[in-house]
Amino acid sequence: MSDPSQRQPWSESPDEDAPPESWLTLTDDELLHRIETFDARENEDDRLLEVVESHRHFFIRQEAAKRVKDRTRLFAFEDDRHVGQILVRHLTRREDVTYLERLSARSHHVEVRSAAQVQLARLWRRLEGPGARASGEPRPAPAPCPDPARPAEPLTSAAVENEGVDGSLLGWAAHFVVEQVWSHLGTKATRELLVRTRLDLVGRHPSLVFFEVSGDAHVAANLDAGPRLPRDAVAAVAAWMGAFRAEAREVAPDVDRVSVRAVTALVADALREAGFYAACEEVEAGPRR
Repeated sequence: MSDPSQRQPWSESPDEDAPPESWLTLTDDELLHRIETFDARENEDDRLLEVVESHRHFFIRQEAAKRVKDRTRLFAFEDDRHVGQILVRHLTRREDVTYLERLSARSHHVEVRSAAQVQLARLWRRLEGPGARASGEPRPAPAPCPDPARPAEPLTSAAVENEGVDGSLLGWAAHFVVEQVWSHLGTKATRELLVRTRLDLVGRHPSLVFFEVSGDAHVAANLDAGPRLPRDAVAAVAAWMGAFRAEAREVAPDVDRVSVRAVTALVADALREAGFYAACEEVEAGPRR
């Protein structure tokens, strides 16, 4: 019996046998762009289901499945080992990280890059074990198991949706900022600054209670209540990272040589969509220490 964890091979090339009107004649980049940007008032279920049933990469099939209007048409795939994983909407393999990182960096379409970056942030959070990230950077601790009694919140690849912001994305934004400062200050001083600045700001930014600082100076979002945090968490993390960098600057002026945008470049489009950079600019426009 085959290993149930294995998935069918995927192809990123256009389907030469597809009819001219099929979306499968598009490249991966163009296909994702079409899926992300078609008019939501139109019913494209037939074309979307054609993508779901195709041999394109799991992420593309997942994005198509999310946008099917008549969800009952997906029930026919519940017992299909591959399509069933689309319904669960989890990416779990190292190959998925590589694919999403490449998509995040190379896509010509901002909507596609943003969706890939949100999914990538969520995947980094879920993955355990060494070597899961192609870049080899440290990761925050894995998320705790969700409460089985709590209804599962539908996962999307939108940075902001339903007045909530993707918590994994903000957790990784903080992580990248902290890693850059850590290289100048080391673990002990970095952790002390993180704890102190968070404590100073939590009264004005209550959403900071959703973020934790580990003993080795990692920042991670606590998503026990679901994958999305209140919208004001964006401004909260921006204020925290601004205060953190300002304190670090007093000890290590070289911290300013690399901007927040530069250190978070791998998830830049999704952070821009969430309003993180605009919030950082407001913080930077305030009085500098």
